[in-house]
Amino acid sequence: MSGNYKKNILRARPRLLYAGSFTGNAGWQNEKRPAEAAEIVVVGKGGGKAEIGDDTYPFAAGDVIVYNRGCAHREWLDDTPQKELLFFGVGNLHIGGLEPDAVLKDRPFCLVHAGDAFGAIYAYASQLLTESESALPLHETMAGYLLRLLLLSAVRLSAYDGEMLEENRNYTEAKRYFDEHYAEIDSIDAVCKSLYINKYYLSHLFTQKMGIPPVRYLMNKRIELACHYLETTDWNMADVGKACGYADPCYFSRLFKRTKKITPLRYRYLFKLEKEKKEKKK
Repeated sequence: MSGNYKKNILRARPRLLYAGSFTGNAGWQNEKRPAEAAEIVVVGKGGGKAEIGDDTYPFAAGDVIVYNRGCAHREWLDDTPQKELLFFGVGNLHIGGLEPDAVLKDRPFCLVHAGDAFGAIYAYASQLLTESESALPLHETMAGYLLRLLLLSAVRLSAYDGEMLEENRNYTEAKRYFDEHYAEIDSIDAVCKSLYINKYYLSHLFTQKMGIPPVRYLMNKRIELACHYLETTDWNMADVGKACGYADPCYFSRLFKRTKKITPLRYRYLFKLEKEKKEKKK
């Protein structure tokens, strides 16, 4: 992620256009409208939902919502004893590689849980709100520093969330490809070529999401298909193996036994035996 942003990410001094908090009654806190500027919302307490476009997204304490300018939205607070949303509008925003007044690239909003970083983010937001309403000496300078800290924190969170979204998208596409073509896949290299994805990255995705590498996922899908054919047809082992993507019947039998702990022939025999017992009981 460090390579995505240069050292001087802020190309101008951002300006705080407005700041405030929602801490009152439950329900909709504002009218749905396009954001007049980039906005950062910090969920300090309680929970609720954000209506963005035609969809709604739940949020809870510890979440941060980032809107690009123009993103139509409104927030709802649940009826809980404690509730708090801190919101900030940011102008004169020029982030390297992004459109003016944008915090996000290629998406209008981001809702992400801040995790361990939330303590610091909440402290920046709370103090920024205090300084924005203060008349103490240097309050504008303090607010400027706090705004940059809050903004950079939001950029870092959204960048991480964006990477996760991209990773989830890649995994979903890869899994769909396996699910649709598992009986005809020649090799993992061929899959990577079709998906324009690195072999090691593909292995990382499957291992992280499913706990097994793609080769194992492919084999499991094929063996389950083999079980179906063994249960529903009288095909010989060569035909079953070929229908599941294995041209060599000996190799297919070895893989089947390694996975199911019995041979394909034994599996078919036991299945038929169990089926006959059930039919006799009827």
